[in-house]
Formats: sequence, structure tokens, C-alpha cells
Amino acid sequence: MIYQLSELQRDALQELMNISMGQAANSLARLIGAKITLSIPLISSVTPTEFVDMISSDVMWHTRQSFLGTVKGEVVSLQSHAGCEAIAELMDYELPLSDITREELLLELSNILAGACLNGFAEQLELTTKLSMPTVFEPEKLSPEHYRWAHTLLMEVEFKVESSHFDSKIVICLEAESISTLLSRLNSLLE
Repeated sequence: MIYQLSELQRDALQELMNISMGQAANSLARLIGAKITLSIPLISSVTPTEFVDMISSDVMWHTRQSFLGTVKGEVVSLQSHAGCEAIAELMDYELPLSDITREELLLELSNILAGACLNGFAEQLELTTKLSMPTVFEPEKLSPEHYRWAHTLLMEVEFKVESSHFDSKIVICLEAESISTLLSRLNSLLE
């Protein structure tokens, strides 16, 4: 099922995402002491195949974290290879990064951004969520059947660290029954 949002629902969802992603950007900016810019949140409905095609990239690292609660789904984080060492230095990692410390950095960044994004979003809609620990994965090695949904509503935003070439994208994927819950909460806010 492709989810069709009204213009009012889409605008409200984008505004809620803007607020929660802004909180995530502030968390990271305070940690690294650098200015971060955000893209306008993009909201779309995709199939698992479209999702894998959308996030597959050989210039990004990927992490994923599932979440449970009033709504269920996954937060996927894409982090650029470019500028990774500059971020590591800002976060007091020893350079050059080994494979192990790079993975630690990616997991820490994912946890900061995904946690702040999801928590801020859930709080605004009075939803409960519990985020699992992130894991590194390669989307091109997974078949679309590895995802727990047939279609999903994606909410994504890109973070750019101005003092480096580093950027990160956070994508929140909701399962079908969670989309109904989300739209119900959203509609009650709009009344």
C-alpha cells in the first residue's frame, strides 16, 4: 500500500521532523563544536526494493537501529566516507582511524543522531519508543525480504558539518501498523 498524505499532513510531519532533527543537530554540534546545517525533511512512501536502491552507496557507511513502542520501525543512518577523520578528530578519536575505531565512531554518531531524532519526534506526538543499539550493515548485501514491511513511510533529513566534508542522513522507516498510529496522532494535532 502506498501511503498518500494530504498536503496538511505532509506539512505538519515536515515541521515535526524539522524540530526533532534540529534537536539532533544541536546535540551533535555541542559535542563537536561545529556548525551543522540540515536539509528540508523529505517524506516519501517506498517499497523495500526502492528503499535498498535509495540508500545503497559505496561512499557511505550504514547503520541500522530498530525501535519498538507505540510505533515500530527502523532508523537507518548513512554517514559519508569523506570527512570522517575530521569528525573523529573533533570527537577526540585517535587518528588515523583503525577499522575498529571507525566502527565505534559510526555507531556513536548514529546513536546520537538517531536517538535525538526519534525521541524528539516521538515526544511531540506523545508516542513511546525504545531504540535498540545500532549495528553496521551493507544494504546491497540484504535482499528486500530482510525488511519487515511491504511499503513504508520514510522520513529523512541530511546533516552537513560545515567545517568538514562530512555529512550524514537519518532515515526513519515505519512499519504499516505504525503508520496508521502516526497518522491518527497527527490528525488529532491538526483538529
